Amino acid sequence: MSNPSFLVRSDIRDLLEHFSIQKGDHVCIQCSDAFCHQVVGGAQTIIEVLMDVVGSGGLLFMPTFTFSCLDPACQTIKGSVDDWKRIRENQNGYHRLLTSCDQNGELANQFLKYEGVLRTEHPVYSFAFWGFWDEKMIDQKMNYPLSFSHVLRSFARNQGVSLMFDIDPKYSVLLPAIAKTLNLGQTAIQRAQVKKGSTNKVRTFLITKTSNDSVEEAMKYIHVKADKIFDRKITRLSLDEDTE
Repeated sequence: MSNPSFLVRSDIRDLLEHFSIQKGDHVCIQCSDAFCHQVVGGAQTIIEVLMDVVGSGGLLFMPTFTFSCLDPACQTIKGSVDDWKRIRENQNGYHRLLTSCDQNGELANQFLKYEGVLRTEHPVYSFAFWGFWDEKMIDQKMNYPLSFSHVLRSFARNQGVSLMFDIDPKYSVLLPAIAKTLNLGQTAIQRAQVKKGSTNKVRTFLITKTSNDSVEEAMKYIHVKADKIFDRKITRLSLDEDTE
């Protein structure tokens, strides 16, 4: 592709056409803040072009993770046990309408503002959806790690496509789900706080932890198409090469 110094709506549309994104597709998006900053209109432009291209009969979704809601024991926080106690006492707790996401940054937080976008109730690994979804997609049970049974259900049906804007594929949300399916990762327990009225409630849930080896193995099951624009890598991921 050509390398302009900035992108406009028509460039985003051309980019989606280049990666074979069309009406009715189910598209999962992960995007760096740096990429948003090189688009005129930023995250808003990217989202509105995606919505127009995919259409309401398709599905646009993305991770809206909130690591800030994790218990300090589950984070790489330095400090004493007293520090952890203070954090626990002062965390806001996850609320799907109020809590901003601290992963997938600007794009995900802009996405949450749009009418018709629904965010799941998971206290840390939530997803937001727009378009045509079924109830199983938005039902993230605490005792079931990220998988192709719920939020990534589109990929199990060979309908799903993942677009990574300036984010390395090794951070794709597909990888822990593949690791879980193939028993490549390790199941672990985490906990976080959920806002319930004026108080918080602690929720525990399961995740699949992946090592470098398991990520490398999981990548073998993903079909990758990549390109670059202003030295930023854009990657299309799918589980079925026939989805192109």
